[in-house]
Amino acid sequence: MCSRRWHPLIIALHWLALVLITGQFWLARLMLDETRDLIGRFTLYQWHKSLGLSIAALTLLRLALRLVLPSPQAVAMPGWQRLAAGAVQAGLYLCLLALPLSGLLMVSAAPIQLPTLLFGWIAVPHPIGPSKAVYEAMLAFHEVLFATLAVLAAVHAGAALLHQFVMRDGLMRRMWLGRGPQALP
Repeated sequence: MCSRRWHPLIIALHWLALVLITGQFWLARLMLDETRDLIGRFTLYQWHKSLGLSIAALTLLRLALRLVLPSPQAVAMPGWQRLAAGAVQAGLYLCLLALPLSGLLMVSAAPIQLPTLLFGWIAVPHPIGPSKAVYEAMLAFHEVLFATLAVLAAVHAGAALLHQFVMRDGLMRRMWLGRGPQALP
């Protein structure tokens, strides 16, 4: 029996990632607001780092689950579309892993050493010490990765909407929460 949809856990992790990434975007905007008090900004930075590390962990879990859980039946599409979809998905996964890593390296190399406290409870070790060159390189890389993630996410969402509303091939149903055809006979 070949499923028409992704496993519910993979679906839930997909949509949870969207919520967390959206939260990260808004946290970044708030924490960079220099009119905020220092304690408030410190708290926002801690939440941003905690969510970033959580996104990386959930991404690794999702990748592991994709290896062990069955994939749904492929939707018919031209080879170039399948190749493009795979490249975009690989790019998204890469960004979701590289962004937290670059962020951790950035705060590790920061001139002012502030702890990273996972949800205010667990101190996360910084793998390197202060280095202005590394800090600036990781800051620039972090910004490029976020811009890349934003573009790839827009392409991913646009393609999903194209399949749903123009091509009407049922592709989006594979990743949608709720009821629908689960398996092929």
